[in-house]
Amino acid sequence: MKTLFYYYYLFNKKIIKDDEPFATTVFTLSLSQGFIVTFFLNLFFTHFYCFSLSKWPMIFVQFIILIINYLYFNKSGKSREIVKQKPLFFSSHRLSVILTMLFFLISFSLLTFGAIYIKNLLDINCR
Repeated sequence: MKTLFYYYYLFNKKIIKDDEPFATTVFTLSLSQGFIVTFFLNLFFTHFYCFSLSKWPMIFVQFIILIINYLYFNKSGKSREIVKQKPLFFSSHRLSVILTMLFFLISFSLLTFGAIYIKNLLDINCR
C-alpha cells in the first residue's frame, strides 16, 4: 500500500502538478480501492443472493474507505513518512511503476466492466 501511495503521489506531484498532492493522492487511492471493494461486494451479493447493490451502498463504501485512508495517511502523518522512504516493489522502480499502473487500470476498469459482468451474472443466474 505504501508503494501505491508513493507512486500515486508522484503522479499527482510531477505529472499533474497538483498544489495539494497529499489530499489528491488519498482521494484517488481511495477511489481505486473502493472500486475493487464494491465490485467484490457486488459480486458476492449477486452470486449468493441475486441482489445487486444500488449506488448509495457503493457510495457509502467509497466514503468509508476515504475516511479510513485519510485517517491512516494524512492525520497520522504517514503520508510524509512514505514520501521520505520512497518505497518500491522488490527494490525496482520499473516494476513499481508497472504494478501501480496495473492496479490503477484494473481498479478503474472494474467500474465499467464490473457493472457489465454483474448485469450478465444477474441475467444468467437470477432469472
